[in-house]
Amino acid sequence: MRKTAFTTTRLPTAWACCALVLLLGSVGTGCAKKSKGVDATGSGAPPASAEAETPDITAAPADGEAPAAAPAPTEAPAAAAGEGATEAAAPAPAPAQVSNAPLAPKKTVTKTVKPAHVPAPAAKRDVLAGIRQAGASPQKAVDLFLAAANVDPKFAAANYNAAIVYERMGKYSEAEAQYKAAMRANPAYFAAVENLANLYARQSKFSQAQQVLLDTIKVYPADLGLRNRLTSVWLAEGKVPAAEKEAKKILKADERNVGALLNLATVFFGRGQHELATTVLTRAREIDPNEARTWIQLGFVYLAQSKKTEAVEAFRKATELRDDLPEALNNLGALYVETHDYEAAIDALQRALALYPSFAKAYTNLGNAYKGNKQYEQAEIAYKKAASLAPDAHDVLYNLGVLHLDNKLPKVDRLERFDIAKKYLGDYLAKADPKGEDRKRVEAYMTEADRNKKAEGKRIASEKRRAERAAKKKAEADAKKKAEADAKKKAEEEAAKAAPGTPEEAKSPTPAEPAPGAAR
Repeated sequence: MRKTAFTTTRLPTAWACCALVLLLGSVGTGCAKKSKGVDATGSGAPPASAEAETPDITAAPADGEAPAAAPAPTEAPAAAAGEGATEAAAPAPAPAQVSNAPLAPKKTVTKTVKPAHVPAPAAKRDVLAGIRQAGASPQKAVDLFLAAANVDPKFAAANYNAAIVYERMGKYSEAEAQYKAAMRANPAYFAAVENLANLYARQSKFSQAQQVLLDTIKVYPADLGLRNRLTSVWLAEGKVPAAEKEAKKILKADERNVGALLNLATVFFGRGQHELATTVLTRAREIDPNEARTWIQLGFVYLAQSKKTEAVEAFRKATELRDDLPEALNNLGALYVETHDYEAAIDALQRALALYPSFAKAYTNLGNAYKGNKQYEQAEIAYKKAASLAPDAHDVLYNLGVLHLDNKLPKVDRLERFDIAKKYLGDYLAKADPKGEDRKRVEAYMTEADRNKKAEGKRIASEKRRAERAAKKKAEADAKKKAEADAKKKAEEEAAKAAPGTPEEAKSPTPAEPAPGAAR
C-alpha cells in the first residue's frame, strides 16, 4: 500500500474577515505509497501569515453579534468611528483555493457608538435582503447590494458586501472595484481596506497589497490592526526582517496584541526556532485562550516537533472555538488520515468543504480519506475535483496515479487501469518535475505499472483458459448427463412397448360362446 500526499493549510495571522455585514455598528479591525502534497510536518514551511498555499476564510459572527435578520448592538470603532456594520453569518467562504489571507480575529461587542452615516431606509432594506440571498442566489444578492449603493452612495457596507460575494464567485476584478468603492464611500471602513489587500495578496500582487495598506496607515497611523495586516503581507512576500521589526514595534506599543504575537511566532517558526515560537504562542494563548488562530499555529509547531497527538488536539481545539474555519478542519482531517481514522477524517473534511466548496486541498485530503476507507470510486471523484479547482496542484496527479495503480475501480478495465495510472504519473513528472529520489520513485511506479499490466494480462489469459476448460468440461458433463437421460427414457419407452398387453385387457377376458342348445 502506497502513501498518498495529504495537504495541510496554514492559517496565517490576523486579517480582515470576509463575512457579510449589516448596519448600525462600527467596523472593527481588529511501506506504502503515500500521496504527495504539502508535508504536514512542515517540510520547513511555516504556518506563515499569508503563505501562498493558504485558502481564504470567511469569519463567522462574533459572540453577541446579530443574525442577518436583526441588527445587533454596535461595536467599538477601530480607530476612527466609521460607518458601522455588524457581521452576519456568511453563507460560504471565499472561493479561491489559494489565498494569502489570514483570518480576522473575532470581534467583541464592547459598546454602542453612533454610526458615522445613517443609511437610507431603502438601501438598508436591500442590504438586509442581499445578505439573506447571498447563499442561495449570489448574483441576486449582488444586484441588491448594488441597488443599495445606487440609492445611497455613502453606504459603504453595500459595496463591501457586493465585493465579498463577487470574490466568492471568483470575479476578482469586480470584487476589487467594489472594495475600492466602499473605501471611497468611507475611508475609515477598514474591513474593505484589509479585504482588498487580502485580494491582492491572494493573487501574489504583494506590492499592491502593501500600497493599499500603507496609504490607509498614513491617514490612520495609530491603527495597530492595519499594521498587523501589513506585517502579514511582508511575511507572505518573504520580507521577514521587516515583518519581525514591525511586529516588535507593535508589541512595544501594545504588549498584549495577539495579532503581533502570532506574526512574531510565524517568524520564529520559519527559522526553525520552535521553542521560541511556542513561547510566543503560549503568551498569545494566555492573553486570549479563545483565539482559534493561536491553536492552529500551535498545531503546526507540534507537527514540526513530530507531536502528532498534540497537533490533533490543537487543531480540534481550534475547530471547537471556531466551527467556521475550513483550514482547521482540513488540517484535522489530514491528521486523521495519517492516524488511519478515516471515518473521522471524512467527517472533518466534509465539514470543511461545506464551509468552503472550492477548497482544493480539502478535496485532496478527502480523496486520501476515501482511499484509506476503501471507497475508491469516491476517492477518484474527490481527486478529480481537486484537480479541476487547482490545475497547478500537480500532486493530485500523483495521487490519482497511485489510486489506479493499487486498486481496481468500478467500471475500469483491468488492464486499462495501469495505462491510466501510468498516464497520471507521467503527467505528474512532466508538470511537477520532481528531482532525485522523488523522480526515481515515480519512474519506478511507472515501470511497476507496465510490469503489473503484463502480469495482469497473463492472469486474464490464464483465467480465460481456465474458464474455457471449465466451460468445456461442463458442456461435456451436461452432454453426458443428457445422453444418459435420453437413453434411460428411450429404454423405458421400449420396455413399455414390449409388455404382453395392458392391465385393462387382463381384467376383461373375451366372453365364451354358449354351448349348442343351451338356454339363452
